[in-house]
Amino acid sequence: MATEITMPKLSDTMTEGQLGAWRKSVGDKIERGDIIAEVETDKATMDLEAFTSGTLLEQRIQAGELVPVGTVIGLIGLPDEVAPGDAPPVKESAPEVPPVAVQEQSPAAAPDLPAPEHHPLPPSGLAAPIVRHRAAELGIDLADITGSGPGGRVLLDDLERQAKVEETPQEPPVMTTIDPVKIAEPASTRQNANFEPLNRMRAAIAKVTTESWRTIPHFYVSIDVEMGQAEKVVHDLKAEGIAVSLNSLILAAAAATLVKYPGLNATLTDKGILKFATVNLGFAVAIENGLLVPVIKGAENMGVRELNDEAGRLAAKSRTGNIAADEISGGTFSVSNLGMHGVSSLASIIMPGQSGILAVGALAERVLVRNGKLEVGKIMTATLSCDHRIIDGAYAAGFLNEFKRLLEHPSELPA
Repeated sequence: MATEITMPKLSDTMTEGQLGAWRKSVGDKIERGDIIAEVETDKATMDLEAFTSGTLLEQRIQAGELVPVGTVIGLIGLPDEVAPGDAPPVKESAPEVPPVAVQEQSPAAAPDLPAPEHHPLPPSGLAAPIVRHRAAELGIDLADITGSGPGGRVLLDDLERQAKVEETPQEPPVMTTIDPVKIAEPASTRQNANFEPLNRMRAAIAKVTTESWRTIPHFYVSIDVEMGQAEKVVHDLKAEGIAVSLNSLILAAAAATLVKYPGLNATLTDKGILKFATVNLGFAVAIENGLLVPVIKGAENMGVRELNDEAGRLAAKSRTGNIAADEISGGTFSVSNLGMHGVSSLASIIMPGQSGILAVGALAERVLVRNGKLEVGKIMTATLSCDHRIIDGAYAAGFLNEFKRLLEHPSELPA
């Protein structure tokens, strides 16, 4: 039984994917686990593995084509099972039958059609069997048509338009005088403007953030955190030869606080609020021309050092483009840290499917009053964005106060 290769869903927000390149050619032997293609998603370029062994029988789309998730892009089976260009394969769920020679048919509801003559397909696209049958009926050469479907596929509508064009009697050309088109002068502010088309990642970011802003009623709560003790922990560990970043303490404090405030480790469904059993902590990583949010799975069970190692590993993979699909999906809460860029505070947009995101700014020296005396302290502003359908202000304040307490007493965090 031939097995269909489909465009996989490689992230929570992925609805379509672009084939970057085929790594195998038709006729190549395939082993389970082999990399057969590269897929460009809304977040990164990823390898597509074979989930079965056999021979690559078909490549149904070409490199550069964009297709919806679930679209069949290729076929793996026995060498003599199906030849490229023959009838569609039997799906895995269908009963096994002896291989027989078959003639491509239109849908059952349509009358039987004569076998179509061979027509070369346009180099930029494909045509479904029913389209090839209809083209034969109309006497249209598919090579003469530019398809309007995905990847240049010729559609039935393209055939009907071409048929109408060929049926329209041609009138002799008439010489006419056409006045030059008057083009309005561009505004002075646009004279030197450059147009930059959206790349796939920027388009995906635009789609996700717009969806979140339109569907999630955001509200924001901020708190100042004195980071002197947290800095001391980082310095003391460094003296012992243990490299731990301040961001790892922030992640550890967020994970521990989410255990006490599970309403922020949740999502809204049609029937109610779904509170997740584990903390899958996403953290924003800036990459060239975009942003990725890798996810630390089970963060509530990790100490500061393990979180530091895992965050470092995922951040490095994000920047090199080697991040796996399951490493950027499944997040239940997110943290965004722009402190390294010197911003004092920020408010972030909640990821779809989550109920909050915590954003932190840079440490700044400020004068504090402690025990009646003036002191200089290192202050970090943390801002919590909340989904008001799930979270109220008092609950958000409780979360921030617990987060603040843990960072000001970092010895309570698991090492």
